[in-house]
Amino acid sequence: MWNLDEVRRGHERFLAETERLIGDAEEVAGRHAEEQVRANPPFKPRTGNLQRQTTHRVVRLGSGRILRIANSAKYAAAIDGGSRPHLIRARNGYLAFKGRDGKTVFRRQVQHPGNRPYKFLYRATNSAFRVLGHEIERRMSDAAKRF
Repeated sequence: MWNLDEVRRGHERFLAETERLIGDAEEVAGRHAEEQVRANPPFKPRTGNLQRQTTHRVVRLGSGRILRIANSAKYAAAIDGGSRPHLIRARNGYLAFKGRDGKTVFRRQVQHPGNRPYKFLYRATNSAFRVLGHEIERRMSDAAKRF
């Protein structure tokens, strides 16, 4: 004869363990994505600010959870998705920058040539997805051995 109470308790333990291990795997994948941007940026880092601003967050939804990789730097979208040529105007006075000859140049406006997309957030998200799959598979295999 089957003891259904014991089966229910085992099932509840299994569900709780699965919930915990998926959350842990998401954290590992998120940290991996951040490290991927810091260690292997596809662009030439100047100050390191863009890499430092990359963060991850697990967002809970009614239907589950999402691992969100984001960057809060104002220029992150232009680096990640690229930008078309555009005009840059000084807000107050002049723009100052070093010219090709090394001398300081002052202009009221300049034509920015644009830049290609580096897709660093896309690459970090893709990498995190692969790590998440490996982590869940490994952790579920370990959990299955305990049940």
